[in-house]
Amino acid sequence: MANYYDIDDILAEEELVSVVFQKAVNGVGIDPSAETDCVEPGSKVELPFWLGHELHLRQVAMIKIPPCFNQKTRLELGADAACVDLRSRCQYFYEFGCKLAPLVGDRDMGSFLLSAFKNRYQAVLAKAHSAAYAVASKCLKILTKEETNLYEAAQSSMAAFKKWRIGGPRFQRAAILGRKRKPTD
Repeated sequence: MANYYDIDDILAEEELVSVVFQKAVNGVGIDPSAETDCVEPGSKVELPFWLGHELHLRQVAMIKIPPCFNQKTRLELGADAACVDLRSRCQYFYEFGCKLAPLVGDRDMGSFLLSAFKNRYQAVLAKAHSAAYAVASKCLKILTKEETNLYEAAQSSMAAFKKWRIGGPRFQRAAILGRKRKPTD
């Protein structure tokens, strides 16, 4: 966990991943409908990422690539990244992908995440600087949490720029310039 108190980091690690157990585990109540509290090797279970990560580090289970990073999503992002609804697939797409990449053994995931972010970043900034309010609400529905933060930051910086451009003094006198120095004897 990168930041213990960061709520976004906590929520990113709550994403469900498919885990395949490599060893038998006794005394765990993962499936409440099961008759016993043991998990056999080869069993496939959906668990939160934080638990799957710990099981993977202890070599008890292997994490499978989630559907939000499958080949279909990669092809859609490669074709037109700005139009893909990533929020419905994984609200913390980039953060979750960065945490997942070293565990699943997919060497292309890092470059895939980077290219997807670059392509969508340009579209997010263009929409933030030019979109009207009605268009903006529709645009925000497909953005991940990180992209929404970038969008809001771009809009606030654009509003501050327009405010500065329209009015106000161009130069402000520094408070320290009006004072005399004390002699240093």
